[in-house]
Amino acid sequence: MFAKWLIAASIALCSSTMVFADNPCLKGPPVAKNAAECCVTPSLVEPSAFMACHSKWISQTKRQMAMEGIPRGCCVAECVMNQTGLYSDGKIDRAALTELYLGSAKPLAPEWKQITLDAIDGCFRMADSIKEEIDAGAKLTPAFDGEQICHPISGTILACMGMTLFAECPAKLFTVNDACNQLKSYHSQCPFL
Repeated sequence: MFAKWLIAASIALCSSTMVFADNPCLKGPPVAKNAAECCVTPSLVEPSAFMACHSKWISQTKRQMAMEGIPRGCCVAECVMNQTGLYSDGKIDRAALTELYLGSAKPLAPEWKQITLDAIDGCFRMADSIKEEIDAGAKLTPAFDGEQICHPISGTILACMGMTLFAECPAKLFTVNDACNQLKSYHSQCPFL
């Protein structure tokens, strides 16, 4: 359960729309509830695959999030995309991403197939709509010693997918209680995986 929360918190840090240190999303969810306890959604990677990337890159990501200006790429997300073979030269393999998400959705309720396909369409459209910002982030130079510049597309897509899938959880699958309702409200503004 901790691994799923850590994934959520890390991807929230990577969102291209969450830039400034005073952003409430950086504080994490308002309740000690795991999103998977409220609604099990399709996912791209197993928590263990994510943990290696998180361990390697989260310190840099936190430091970058305190910086103003053009949103920087998320090396945690790019690492995950590299592990799955979905990322190359600033592009996400949409067909492979779709296959992985749909594979993850198979053991879940049948409604997830269409919800997942719609989320993928919406997230890629959103990324296309902010392409200039994403491209600008990819062209940044290191701002501190040891900073690696990662392309923002990975964090943009992963954050969008997590946020969208959770928001679109079918009512019959969503656990209705105060904590889950607060978490849903939080994640309507703060992305996660």
